[in-house]
Amino acid sequence: MNVTEEQEFNPSYSVGEVEFKVIDLDRQVKFYEEVVGLCVVKREEDKVYLAGENDTKPLLILNKTASEYQEPLTTGIFHIAFLLPSRKALATKFFHILRSKKDVDSPREQASRYTHFENILPIARLDSASDHGYSEAFYLYDIEGNGIEIYADREREDWDKYPGGSHPLNLKELAELADFQADGKLPSGTTVGHVHLRIRTVKETLDFYTTLGFEPQEIMDTALFVSTDGYHHHIAGNVWNGLNNPHPPQDATGLSYFTLELKDFEDLERIEAILRQNEISFVRMDKGSIQLKDPSENPIIIRAK
Repeated sequence: MNVTEEQEFNPSYSVGEVEFKVIDLDRQVKFYEEVVGLCVVKREEDKVYLAGENDTKPLLILNKTASEYQEPLTTGIFHIAFLLPSRKALATKFFHILRSKKDVDSPREQASRYTHFENILPIARLDSASDHGYSEAFYLYDIEGNGIEIYADREREDWDKYPGGSHPLNLKELAELADFQADGKLPSGTTVGHVHLRIRTVKETLDFYTTLGFEPQEIMDTALFVSTDGYHHHIAGNVWNGLNNPHPPQDATGLSYFTLELKDFEDLERIEAILRQNEISFVRMDKGSIQLKDPSENPIIIRAK
């Protein structure tokens, strides 16, 4: 690639909808409605579209195309991250999950971990919670093992005031903000803030996403974080389960694709030119979108808004 052209190209990406392949569509939809708090905006025979309350743009699509569970030592989704519009919304959602008594029907989980219980509570799906400095977050898993992050950003001018890494949430402050009468729905304005992927290697993944115009924010031996517009990360990747793992079979659960959205069509044309220069294969879906895979075979749709 011509270095000068690469330096002059500063696209602005945001993350659009993410699609998961699922086996049990009904149970997964119920989980994302009753535990995560998304709302169904559209139903097809084997596909359901979910968004924040009163929103119409889908954030997550569940597609009943899987017939086997993905293996852990593979590439794919590590977690989808739902960005809430405020710290109050985060506090409200966090305590809603902690206090919810509405059962989760998760046969695999009950068979392997909770063998004495016919039902489990949402808190059983909670994995961890952290203050990352630039954001506060908590993590859980859906009933087919896909990771979920729910988080809220601090104001950008405050990002440098807090240490990075992972630190305990200030639960006392959050409890004072939480609305304990809320119904648990993710509010209007919720977006997919980023995706975190399981990747084969850090270097080849970093090379790929910087070729697309992303800028490195934090690069470690086992993980990377890249973004545009100075955001902390739109895409993360890790090799915590090992190097050079294969991608799951087509009929396995997990990531079907994620979407990267560009502000204008000219940026998409520039991306196409860069992909050709670097001999990276892609397929034009229509005038405003292309489809490709990263080096870990994670499928991506790049779309001009």
